[in-house]
Amino acid sequence: MAFSPEGDSPESDALSRLQREADEDEENLRLPTRGISGHPSHNKAGSQLREWRTSSQDMFTPRKELNDANSHVLFPSVYPPFGPMKPKLNRWKVHQLRSTTKAKCNAAKAGNAVSDMGLFSLLPGELRNYIYRLAFVPEPEDQPVLISGSDLICGSGACVHKHAPLAAPAIASTCQQIRNELMPIFCAENTFKFDAVMVRNRCVGNWAKSLNTYARMVRKVTLEILVLNRNYAAGGTASQLCDIVVECPIGRPDGRFELTFDDELPNEKVDACELKGLVDRLNDGEAGAASKLSFIVGSDELAELVYRCRK
Repeated sequence: MAFSPEGDSPESDALSRLQREADEDEENLRLPTRGISGHPSHNKAGSQLREWRTSSQDMFTPRKELNDANSHVLFPSVYPPFGPMKPKLNRWKVHQLRSTTKAKCNAAKAGNAVSDMGLFSLLPGELRNYIYRLAFVPEPEDQPVLISGSDLICGSGACVHKHAPLAAPAIASTCQQIRNELMPIFCAENTFKFDAVMVRNRCVGNWAKSLNTYARMVRKVTLEILVLNRNYAAGGTASQLCDIVVECPIGRPDGRFELTFDDELPNEKVDACELKGLVDRLNDGEAGAASKLSFIVGSDELAELVYRCRK
């Protein structure tokens, strides 16, 4: 059976070429081919191939007939009612989505910042605060929160702790509303301790500056200082870690800074620096100056004490 395609399009030429190849295969299959035993072979396979080609012509649909009008007939599994359908929302979810959208529109019209917290904003504020405390406020026995540094980063280049995402939990950088809700809890209900690397590289001052106004809510900060005791007679050097506790005005009834030095810290080194004088000047100054934690933890007087303890 010969096939004469209509038109001279590339598809018609391809169909003609395929038909000619099929006719040549049929002619080759009709030739008497002898096997090793002398009997004809492949004749049965050729007849089966011809029957399959004849019966399979109706199994294919031309491309021109594949349109949107009859696609639901050709592919019923992807169309309703047999295919997947978008789930419908119940009345409560519809009400929540409408309320959230209406609140955002009203905030945008009023010129306020629109915060997108997703479904987390549907929770009551008390429940969100409870989640913040579970995630970012350790138990009293696990306090203070230790913040450590690295000489490979801040010791050999610019300090990275001056950026806000590194001074606070990462979730505080995702949304302005989350930051406003989380930072008071994180700063006021935790006490912080910085290791000797952070204090030596003067990263604590950058950390306090990156907190901005939330640094006023910090109650207590512990600074770890490495003290080196050189014994030239014995030919060795002993090292130990000492702490300086800085109590902030918000955590004290008198609203003043208070420094507490470790007993192992040499008194002559403490008296030689001017750290105590700096704290006294802040306490005796204006009311707003006593809340500047960065003045103490990032001061040259503290850096001088660290240097004297390592000298």
